[in-house]
Amino acid sequence: MSETQATEYGLGPTDHRVVLAVAAVIAVTAALAVGWQQVRDLDTPSRGIDAFSFDLPMDTVEADSAAGLADELDAMEFPWPPESSVPRIQVEHFPGDMADLDADARKAVFFRALLPLVLHENAMLRHHRDNARALLQGGAPPEPGTDERVYLGQLKERYRVEGDLNDAAVRQQLLRRIDAVPASLALAQAANESGWGTSRFTREANNLFGEWTWNEDQGLLPQQRAEGATHFVRIFPDLHASVRSYIRNINVGHAYGELRQQRANLREQGEPLDGITLASGLIRYSERGQDYVDEVRAMIRQNELHHMPDLELANRTP
Repeated sequence: MSETQATEYGLGPTDHRVVLAVAAVIAVTAALAVGWQQVRDLDTPSRGIDAFSFDLPMDTVEADSAAGLADELDAMEFPWPPESSVPRIQVEHFPGDMADLDADARKAVFFRALLPLVLHENAMLRHHRDNARALLQGGAPPEPGTDERVYLGQLKERYRVEGDLNDAAVRQQLLRRIDAVPASLALAQAANESGWGTSRFTREANNLFGEWTWNEDQGLLPQQRAEGATHFVRIFPDLHASVRSYIRNINVGHAYGELRQQRANLREQGEPLDGITLASGLIRYSERGQDYVDEVRAMIRQNELHHMPDLELANRTP
């Protein structure tokens, strides 16, 4: 608006300057909004691209009793401890009579049921980690708008990484979050939290790791919930979903930044991921703090989980 037009509309010089200032602010705000949307669009997931498609099918195994589940696992020539590759099986639920097995038999069934699920999730993480490292090699992300850039955007969203992939710190954070959790650590925590598959939360909610929710529709009411507490124990459709949620929690949770740092240090030193070492990063997993860390470490040692060889899933389902 010119001064002549301002005068025609009954505006004085001061009013005119106010109008011009307001118009300028609106224009700048609009430009920033467009620019911000364009920046966001660089990594916005596309419906036509699914970063989390991962083709590694698993055979479902179900049994009405713990003894029956043990027989099913024995028939697959899947001993404990495992000697070579692990069958691609998915035990969906623990039978309600796990407590009826003697201690050694219960441990063998428990570990054999969960190990394939942990290995599957770690294989998926390795797949995406290798992809992300290849795409970020050279210190810069792929061009905006490409499928590769959108794929990385989906990984960022999944693993709660904020910022621009052109920033080296953002790229580093992404790779630190897309990484495996040692089977020894996952199995020991699951055994500790679920009472070797006998706890109410495992039997009724497939919850292996004591995860909470504040959504009543997605959880069970704890029988001994403290007065004033509002949490529920989260319900999972099957054991695999519980394992997947636990590993993601370790990879994105604010409480486990130290564990991820220790894991990155082991990677940089060319060392294997060691469950006993990484257990120190679980200090905030339980209100028991260091006592909980010591207990998980003891379970790893007592069950010789740290002596397991590097294991992978078999090339085909049984």
